[in-house]
Amino acid sequence: MRGNKEVFSVPVVFADRFFMSEKSLAEISLLGGCAWADARDHLELAKQLGGSSSVRILVSEYIAINALVMERAPSLKGIIAYGAGYDHIDVKQAAQRGVLVCNCQGANAQAVAELTFGLLLCLMRKIHLSDRLVREDGWKKAESANLPAWVMGEELQGKTLGIIGLGQIGSRVARIARGFDMKILAYDPFVQLSLSEVESSSLEDILSQADIVTLHVPLAPTTEKMINAQTVAMMKPKALLVNTSRGKVIDEPVLLEALKEKRIAGAALDVFGVEPISGDHPLAKLHNVVLSPHIGALSQEAGERLSDAVARQIRDILEGRKPECLISS
Repeated sequence: MRGNKEVFSVPVVFADRFFMSEKSLAEISLLGGCAWADARDHLELAKQLGGSSSVRILVSEYIAINALVMERAPSLKGIIAYGAGYDHIDVKQAAQRGVLVCNCQGANAQAVAELTFGLLLCLMRKIHLSDRLVREDGWKKAESANLPAWVMGEELQGKTLGIIGLGQIGSRVARIARGFDMKILAYDPFVQLSLSEVESSSLEDILSQADIVTLHVPLAPTTEKMINAQTVAMMKPKALLVNTSRGKVIDEPVLLEALKEKRIAGAALDVFGVEPISGDHPLAKLHNVVLSPHIGALSQEAGERLSDAVARQIRDILEGRKPECLISS
């Protein structure tokens, strides 16, 4: 149901469509119920809210929750980001209105860390191109000598992995990397490094020394376009870049030109500056790029954990307790 008053006679509104387990939905129903807005953007969400005094909590994965949206929910008490990232929520505006903001930190961390290595292995071993070769009947003979030269990949063992951002996801990436016998450098000015076999490093040293650079930072003024012309120039010509964080931490036109000109060897991207991208996007035309449609958190296990975290924090907010992943109050 969309856009009618009955939708918002409940305390909890899900702004966009994401997975919620039946168990968690049942728990929320006991707290007064919930409704799906299925909004296309913040303007549609604001229109649907229409000044409802019933709505106490908004949950959003991607839809912006800004001043306009908050104005249309005058009884709003809390905003929950479905996932770790909350750059789509105006935290400052919420604080001014006394609205709690929280996320689901850590719930999808393992899923994103594992996808990071899935993308990386695909890029290193040309799995995406090899799959296409077989499907297009390009594998003519069993002898490897008759395969195209580009199928020759590289191993992760012995490579230097540079992790930018060593929070819930980055630390899991480090643990997985140890299993591949990689040298691990990490940069995070906000986290004290405590993992064994992880070497604290500056951003400049990581970019200049790493064979693979992987990004695990939130989108903030200090991280937006942190991969830019200056930082790309520090990277090795054979370096690979992996991004499963937020698309806007990369200056995409700069990355595109660097990939075209082979100033870096390749990239694996799950996130983009503007989503979704189309099949005719310039990045989609490059063979040294692996793309996925922002699926980092999309595992069954992560979905269950996210559902549980959302339900717990809804209960906390409605019952006057401090939610576990409070960002702003």
